[in-house]
Amino acid sequence: MRTFTLVLRDEAQEEVEAIADWYDAQSPGLGLRFSEELEMALKQLRRNPHHQVRKGVYRYAYITGFPHYRVVYAIDGETITVYQVRHTSRKPHPKYGP
Repeated sequence: MRTFTLVLRDEAQEEVEAIADWYDAQSPGLGLRFSEELEMALKQLRRNPHHQVRKGVYRYAYITGFPHYRVVYAIDGETITVYQVRHTSRKPHPKYGP
């Protein structure tokens, strides 16, 4: 089974940290749960990144347990680049689609 290389852009990493901090402020330990679920989603993504294309080359994956969060990524050869981890109620970046 082929495994892809995953690259998390700095902007996406900052979003992940802010989301986890926000969840921890709501309920201690919830930020850790979010981070663990995200890690599982990224692990699955590395094995099978071919999800539905939504806008051009950008694809979306969702986080189990946090269904309103979307991982926005693109595949280039053997590399997956994660551009955003965002809540679906947030106004989307025009480049990455809805």
